[in-house]
Amino acid sequence: MRIKKKLIVLGATLFALAASQASAVDFHGYFRSGIGGNNKGGSQVCFQDPGSEYKFRLGNECENYAEWEFSQCLYKDKSGVEFVYDRMLAYISGLAGGDFDSLKNAGNEIALRQNWVGAKGLPFLPSGSMAWIGKRYYHRNDIHQIDYFYWDTSGFGGGLDDVPIGPAKMALAVFETRASDRRVLWQPDFRVYGIPIIPNGTLEAGVSLIIDSANANVVQSTNKESVSPWLTVQWVQNDFLGGFNKLAFQWGQGSAANMHSQGSQQIDASSDTRQWRIIEHMVYQPTSEISGGLVFIYQDTKQLFGSSLKRWSAGIRPALQLNDYFKIELEGGYTSVTPKDNASGGGNTNTRSLFKATVAPTLMIAPGPGGSYFTRPVLRLFGTLAAWNDASQGAGIAGQSAACNAATTTSAFGCDKAGFTFGAQVEAWY
Repeated sequence: MRIKKKLIVLGATLFALAASQASAVDFHGYFRSGIGGNNKGGSQVCFQDPGSEYKFRLGNECENYAEWEFSQCLYKDKSGVEFVYDRMLAYISGLAGGDFDSLKNAGNEIALRQNWVGAKGLPFLPSGSMAWIGKRYYHRNDIHQIDYFYWDTSGFGGGLDDVPIGPAKMALAVFETRASDRRVLWQPDFRVYGIPIIPNGTLEAGVSLIIDSANANVVQSTNKESVSPWLTVQWVQNDFLGGFNKLAFQWGQGSAANMHSQGSQQIDASSDTRQWRIIEHMVYQPTSEISGGLVFIYQDTKQLFGSSLKRWSAGIRPALQLNDYFKIELEGGYTSVTPKDNASGGGNTNTRSLFKATVAPTLMIAPGPGGSYFTRPVLRLFGTLAAWNDASQGAGIAGQSAACNAATTTSAFGCDKAGFTFGAQVEAWY
């Protein structure tokens, strides 16, 4: 029954968009798909520390994923008033099982990622601003190299975007999350962006509050934080080495300590639950032949989902463009996770470490004005080598466990603390 409902939703969406005569439909999307194996036999294995929220993704993605976005102008008049509609469906599959990828297969899902309407040009709105209501990707800041959305409050809500305030702009929104125990979490979000500080450099700042509106009938923690703040300050430098640089500081407390988008909040967290992090993210293109990305993250968490950890990661993805249609990509990444106490480390406070390196010869279309780092589509072959220590093995990396037994372990790599994977992948956005 659940499968039929998803197919009905998909069919109704496509039919409604095709039938509408208001205007043409703009179609955008993203997908990645691939095949792979490992040096011990069997399918591709992806390497990620169990205590980390991200992984270095080049040659290290085991799922097939696609997004289809349909945008349409529903109404527009001569005065400039315009109503727009945006809907996005996503599909994910963990298997490459045949020529018919049924939703009945385990791990195959369709999800509604966006579904919102915006109004622009209304005479009583600030010039250039837009009012919107629905489910939306909202001012997402991400690091492509590790597929990590570090400043993202996307979800069900409504607000006012791109309100001019001098040389900068601001956005106001309120999001709602309905928990399984009938409580509602309200999340007002306020941010200012585009504040000029130096040539080609701007400042962004924002605050989100998670407000728990539980009533007396809901069983909840007695020491929970009813209003939990999440603060972000970010410096964006454009035209930097042919690309850009972002440096961000974030701090969260209580239910906002994990600093995630809607539905991922840590409900009932106390004021003792905190996290802060520093993010350095760069994309560079100093010459037409050389491009790449660089990332560094340091995080310090206290009682986040019961774990208190210090984590840091550093990585680089350089690429050498040999001609318009071929480049060699390399990626090296290191992740370190240190539990602050025995409970957080499962009885082990030793630092976990994971190193991963990938080489990927890549076919591509000719690079555009923005450089080759984000040029898509690409067709790539890859080989990935990863190595980890005893503490990572004990934490469960690559399906392993503490006191690993080669005769009984289900890990593809037995009790080895290194592994090699290989494969091919296509990635595109359009």
